[in-house]
Amino acid sequence: MTCRVTQNTKGLEDLLARIVEVGTNVDAAAARAVVAGGDVLLEGMLEHVPVGEAGKGDPHPGQLKHSLRRTETNQNGNYTYIYVGLAPEATADVARYGNAQEYGYGRGGKQYAPQSYIRAGTDEKKNAARRALLDSLKKDGMASG
Repeated sequence: MTCRVTQNTKGLEDLLARIVEVGTNVDAAAARAVVAGGDVLLEGMLEHVPVGEAGKGDPHPGQLKHSLRRTETNQNGNYTYIYVGLAPEATADVARYGNAQEYGYGRGGKQYAPQSYIRAGTDEKKNAARRALLDSLKKDGMASG
C-alpha cells in the first residue's frame, strides 16, 4: 500500500472558469494552487512522522522523514494533481517501515500500534491546505469569495 495522498483541483471547476474569464493561464494557476496546498499537507506529515534513534536500534533513523516529498505537478486533460508522501524512489526497506508506522504491524506474536503520519498530518492540515489552494487561485485573478 502506497503512503501518499493526492492534492488536486477537483470540485473547483467554477473557480477555474473564472480564472479563464480574467485571462490567466488556467494550467499554470492550477499547478501553483495544488503545489500550495500540497506543501501544507507535506508540512503536516513532517510534523507527525516518527523518527527513530540510531542508539536505540533503529536501522534507519530519519530516513522515513527524509523520504517524504511533494511531486511536481502532473496533468491529465484538465485534471491537475500532485502526490504528497513517501517518494517513489524510497528504498523498499524505508517503504516497508513507512507502511508499518502508518498502519501498525505485528511481530513475534506482539502487535504494534500505528504511528500515523500520512493520515494524521493530512487530517490536521486538510482545511489549511484547501485554504492555501483557494488563496493561490484567488491571487491568480479570482474575486473575493
